[in-house]
Amino acid sequence: MTSRFWRMVVASIWFLSGSVAGVSADTTSIRIVTQSFAPLQWDNDGEPDGYVAQYISAVIDRVEEKVPINAAPVEFMPWKRAMLTARSVPNVLLFSLSRTQEREEEFLWLGEVSPYGQYFYQLRSNPEIGVTTVAQLKGTGLRIGVQDGGNLHAYLRKIGLETSGQLMPITDYRQGIEMLYLGRIDLLPLTGFLAEASACRQGYDGAQLRPVVYIEDLAKPLWAVFSRGTDPAVVAAFRSEMAVLKESGYLDNQMRIHRDNWQSRACGE
Repeated sequence: MTSRFWRMVVASIWFLSGSVAGVSADTTSIRIVTQSFAPLQWDNDGEPDGYVAQYISAVIDRVEEKVPINAAPVEFMPWKRAMLTARSVPNVLLFSLSRTQEREEEFLWLGEVSPYGQYFYQLRSNPEIGVTTVAQLKGTGLRIGVQDGGNLHAYLRKIGLETSGQLMPITDYRQGIEMLYLGRIDLLPLTGFLAEASACRQGYDGAQLRPVVYIEDLAKPLWAVFSRGTDPAVVAAFRSEMAVLKESGYLDNQMRIHRDNWQSRACGE
């Protein structure tokens, strides 16, 4: 074989290696973080489940056809840690997040993933609380469970409830439900359409929950976001595919199916 032949072989190998390396270098690796919040998203025996998780998975499948990405498995973690991760590392996808003025510049907002509205709940076995606004809870001495570092926590601090010593930090709603039924707190914020099923799922009588006051100031849709520094082409692709799928009715259909299934599984028909 001539030296010219071997030079061609070496050149071909170099070209192919460079091409593969180029594709690898251009691929954006995406980390996905969230908190378990059924039936929106939750860890079902090691697999992500829920209507938001299903929606995001479908969006990723569509985005992969448009831009080179490598999406890691969903990581379920405490909300405070998930927020810290998305605030400090590029190429992190986070859901489901309330959009507030304070958070506006912290993230790259992709699209709405779920409606969201909370009430403070008490147990029907306790005396009824006669308030019509959240602010009226200040000074009542009622112990209020609130997720540490969450949007509601910041809101309650802003209106002065933390200085009254009424706020009791909880890790998540599941711990809060246990504390409420065990009498360790008096009030717990829960999403209206999920409250009863969430209690039933933990073995408690969901019918014992009584809504006290609607948290009107925080009644906003939940969003999916990317962390700052994420590739603009990836961000644009996610925004586009999320809009297309939502317009098709896919998200609404998944929402109905998962809500109905969650209620029947938790509390029975």
